[in-house]
Amino acid sequence: MRSISLRNKRAGFALIFAAGVFTGQIIPPLWKWTVIYFTQISYQEATYRCDRSMRAHLLAKQKVEAEPSGETVRDLEASEIGLIDCQDYDLLRKRLILLGLDETALGYMALKAIEAKATDLQQVIEIHEIRY
Repeated sequence: MRSISLRNKRAGFALIFAAGVFTGQIIPPLWKWTVIYFTQISYQEATYRCDRSMRAHLLAKQKVEAEPSGETVRDLEASEIGLIDCQDYDLLRKRLILLGLDETALGYMALKAIEAKATDLQQVIEIHEIRY
């Protein structure tokens, strides 16, 4: 009788162990995909706002260098305020990392954001290109 009880305990431990391994392998990817699913749109918007702000700032800096004037300096100052969008983007990235996403997942989300807006190769190039 005692050997049957020991056999049942071993089977129970094996079942619990297998369930733990299964859960440990399945839950993390499901969690990542859930976070990606619910944050993709806000990440996409933050990415584009920051990108537009950086472009505007670069262009304003170039205008100040090419034609220094009160107006171009004011435009530069205004574009610097727009860089707050990049702060929001960075904060969102940090929150997503705290929720368990890694750089690979964030890169995937960024590519999906580009894909959502770009309908052809030229648009993808323009998104990544910074002109001097």
